[in-house]
Amino acid sequence: MRRWFVLSLLFLGAGCSPVEPVVVFPNETVVHVDIADDIFEREKGFSGRESLEADEGLLFLHDGLEYQRYWMKDMFIPIDILWIDGERVVGFVQDAQPEDPAETIYTSPAPVDKVLEVSAGFVSQNGLKIGDILDIRLADE
Repeated sequence: MRRWFVLSLLFLGAGCSPVEPVVVFPNETVVHVDIADDIFEREKGFSGRESLEADEGLLFLHDGLEYQRYWMKDMFIPIDILWIDGERVVGFVQDAQPEDPAETIYTSPAPVDKVLEVSAGFVSQNGLKIGDILDIRLADE
């Protein structure tokens, strides 16, 4: 009976809890991401955030492929913005600076279904190129 109980716990626990979402880059750099997948979270973004570690990011998930337009309302930190179609980088903005008031609108160069915001300098520090394929892990696989 005890063996069955232990095996049941192992079986039930295996793969049932999501792992922290991450994006793994071609050079194997790992960025731990928060997910913005509803209108409220996408509008808020990094507004009000005062710091961002090199291995942190915010992954915006959109319902389909569309041109995306972003601005830096109430932002205090510079960021890089990655435009992503599936898992392929189709473009990026480097060193986007906070503005008060926010006036600059950043538009994706092609329709995308994901946008990743990371700390400024990330693109150049990691040698990221258009066409790079990312490993986007949202949950246990």
